[in-house]
Amino acid sequence: MHEHQSLAALALVLAAAVGCGHLMSRIRMPAAAGFILVGAALGPSGAGLISTSDSIETLAELGVLMLLFIIGMEMRLASFSKSLPLALGVTGVTCVVIPTSVALFTYGVHGEMLGGIVIGFMLSISSTAVAMKMIEDSQEKDTHAGRLALAILVAQDLAVVPLLLITNSLAGALSASHLLEVGVKLALAFALLTAFIHVLNKIKSFRFPASEYLLKNLDVGTLGVLGICFASAAMSGLLGLSPALGAFLGGLAVGHSTLRRGALAMAQPVQSILLFVFFLSVGLLIDMSYLVRQAWIIAAALVVVTGGKTVLNFILLILSGEEFDSAFAAALFLSPVGEFSFVIAGAGLGAGALSPAGYKLAIAVIAMSLLASPIFFLLARFAHRLAIKHLGRPVHTAPPHLQG
Repeated sequence: MHEHQSLAALALVLAAAVGCGHLMSRIRMPAAAGFILVGAALGPSGAGLISTSDSIETLAELGVLMLLFIIGMEMRLASFSKSLPLALGVTGVTCVVIPTSVALFTYGVHGEMLGGIVIGFMLSISSTAVAMKMIEDSQEKDTHAGRLALAILVAQDLAVVPLLLITNSLAGALSASHLLEVGVKLALAFALLTAFIHVLNKIKSFRFPASEYLLKNLDVGTLGVLGICFASAAMSGLLGLSPALGAFLGGLAVGHSTLRRGALAMAQPVQSILLFVFFLSVGLLIDMSYLVRQAWIIAAALVVVTGGKTVLNFILLILSGEEFDSAFAAALFLSPVGEFSFVIAGAGLGAGALSPAGYKLAIAVIAMSLLASPIFFLLARFAHRLAIKHLGRPVHTAPPHLQG
């Protein structure tokens, strides 16, 4: 009887999430915000209809892998290769400036630095899932700003592995062997990405093995495409790299093959379902009572994190020579804190570098960032349009050599 009640409760939560997501879309807000709100309202700290579980978290993580796989399939490789050096530079500077700033702040306030470094690592990574949703909703997927933001998101996913390695070693001293391990894995990740880009740019397109067989039957084809995605992620994980990188590289390979069009059609519905679970699981992580008790602290942290991260990325892009409007839009896309930040937070807690109180605050800020960033994006873009209209200034476009 209990199982039937649990199943009914889960069905009710899913139906409510779909309904709230549809309502959000109707009022021109991201549907993801509706999914997060329902997860928070009906989750363990709200109505208590469902609770978090390892299975839900696993499905959510698979949704992120599927997203990166599809990004790889849709990627315009020539444009991505031009943006990649800039993306790596912006990511590298961000992953140094934000952790250093947060660590100095926590040291000045609490005399504690390790927790600040971990929180800084978490805040350095942007959410691929939320950013891609914002890019799609604003119809900027094929604009220079959208492609630039996408390149930076991929570069940040590359940075997750070294950030995790450093986080795991913070409990002890950072030894030469740890630094060597980080260097080797970074070099391997960049080598793999460079090799894929070079080979695929040379061959342009190739016949994917068994593509005709996979495209004949929808069920077999869907399983085959999912198998390619998860096998690529698994191989990358076995090499000690990010599974997200493997999923992205697998998508790049499929996207330059005869399987591309059919694979996109078969993978997108599965990805939509898994991302739906991802956003719902973010809502389940929000502790409503803690949110109410620490509302002012969380709100202040959220403003500083979202605004500060946007300003930093905007300044870095302007300094790199990007036009104002492209830099502004790309910086807004990068404002939400990333889904991999949850993984870094868990690693920091496990290593003893992050206190339980710090972990709870960080999780609340990350979850609220994922919820608030789409709203922040819409408000900022609206204010930008008003400023342009008031000043009579034309909207800038990307330089001709960067358009593609």
